[in-house]
Amino acid sequence: MTIVPLVKVNLVGILDDKEKVLEAAQVFGTLHLIALTSAQKELEAVPAGLGREAVEALRWLMDCQAQRRPVTEPDDFHLEEVVDRTLKNRKALKDCQDLLAKLDRRIQDVEPWGDFSFSELEEIGHNRLWFYVVPHSKLKAVDTSDKVLEVVHQDRYRSYVVLLSPEEPAVNAMPVPRTHVGSASLSQLKRAYEKAAIDLEELELERQSLTKWRYILARNLAAARDLSARQRAALETADSERIFMLQAWARRDQVAEIQELSAKLGIAAVFEDLSEEDRPPTLLENAKALEAGEDLVEFYQTPGYRDWDPSSVVYVSFIIFFGMIMTDAGYGLLLLALLFLFRKRFTGSELGRRMFRMFAWLMVSTTAFGVATGSYFGVSPPEGSFLAHLKVLHLKDVDTMMKITLTIGVVHIVLANLLRAFHEKTPSGRYQPVGWSLVALGGLATFLGQGTLFATAGPVSIIVGLLTVGFFGSDRKVESVKSGGLRLFDGLAALARIVNIFSDVLSYMRLFALGLAAASLAETINSLSGQLNHAVPGIGLLIALLVLSIGHAINIGLGVIAGFVHGLRLNVIEFFNWGLKDEGKPFRPFKKEETRL
Repeated sequence: MTIVPLVKVNLVGILDDKEKVLEAAQVFGTLHLIALTSAQKELEAVPAGLGREAVEALRWLMDCQAQRRPVTEPDDFHLEEVVDRTLKNRKALKDCQDLLAKLDRRIQDVEPWGDFSFSELEEIGHNRLWFYVVPHSKLKAVDTSDKVLEVVHQDRYRSYVVLLSPEEPAVNAMPVPRTHVGSASLSQLKRAYEKAAIDLEELELERQSLTKWRYILARNLAAARDLSARQRAALETADSERIFMLQAWARRDQVAEIQELSAKLGIAAVFEDLSEEDRPPTLLENAKALEAGEDLVEFYQTPGYRDWDPSSVVYVSFIIFFGMIMTDAGYGLLLLALLFLFRKRFTGSELGRRMFRMFAWLMVSTTAFGVATGSYFGVSPPEGSFLAHLKVLHLKDVDTMMKITLTIGVVHIVLANLLRAFHEKTPSGRYQPVGWSLVALGGLATFLGQGTLFATAGPVSIIVGLLTVGFFGSDRKVESVKSGGLRLFDGLAALARIVNIFSDVLSYMRLFALGLAAASLAETINSLSGQLNHAVPGIGLLIALLVLSIGHAINIGLGVIAGFVHGLRLNVIEFFNWGLKDEGKPFRPFKKEETRL
């Protein structure tokens, strides 16, 4: 596990060659670009680029139910034109669907009034028509003595009343607010609906026709996104007259390769060592078997460049914690079989392959802890059997399981402190973690070693640890009474974390609690299904099998969620809290995307 050393590189060339240099840097694929100019307005003008538009276009075509035979030879294919036509089709089709829904609603509203058109005002004495939908219960409340009105339609619940008046009647003239019918007649609305329906069919046919480009469009997605990335990168270089400069972070061990690349491109490459003010990104590098640990770490927090890489520790401990929470051999083997059946879904990318390896180990861990606790879909092996001899942990033995989980918590937190102390450079940075390690180990020795020498050594270790933490509370130099008082205050403030270490160690008891809950729920499901089988002869067997299937499926789902949430939480909250000092930003190489066919 390591954080790769970086160096700052400046590539300087002629402005006319910038596109060529950017494309070469993208092919090189290991430079983390540094923005030299603020081009926010320009970036907002092209935030998505053709890459995202191409993704949206492909998704629109793939969602089409009627697919045409795909074109495989790109002779007549023009990416920009196909993407533009597809997105216009999507917008027009959605607008047409919205129009149809609006017209359908208008037709339903107007239909009870009949098919009519408004006459000219002169023809009806400058009177206007006002429309009201009156519930039958309120119809008697209408005063007809001073109104010219007509009930034009009635249904089971309402009467449709038209009132003739030159001005809008007062609000209290009718028992209900007036209804807005609109100026279009029913026949006009129906004609507009028919035209929109025909237009929708034409647009759907156009969409079907465009689906023939889906295969080639998928092949060109990476190229489209690469072009978009280069356009954005070109806005953040430093340009002056005919010269441009591209600045980036690069691996220190690739300096020779970058010099060779710059010579080939005919540009200058200037390298700078890191200064104290620099905040470079963090590039993690681990063995292939432990690479998934980098994804777990960066999921929550990337360590600072001058910190250390916790990927391998997090990876191993997460696998152990997940197995302890699931703790059922039957669940582990079932999920491992499903993972094997769907293994091809993980082979399309490097990330997928890393996840496949990690998921496999998670299931192996679940199976191993299930064997150790003697749980197979909630069923314990018979006494005297081979599997019963492999049962070495008893989840219902509360005292033993508490001791095991607390020991795991102390070891995990002590490991975090010792690794932090090893990578620190200042006295306080080195000795404070050592002091907290002594406190944690002393507390564990006091708890576990009751009646032994450890019970005496434990408090001594705690006192020595607290004195170490207090003495090395900061690196402030004592040069006066004031600075001495501040140094004492720093020590007391550092000692306040004793509450944190106590609560963090106790947090690891969730491993036992969740494992016991999962095992107890599995036993309850089995017991309930057995009772149903005996209570209802015949069909009870089917009900019992249904309860077993649904119940264990729910328990597996809850176990997987708990394993991920709490297994990661103990690493990224408790472990990171004691092990990492700075939060950094991940190294994002400027590179071409992986092409998947």
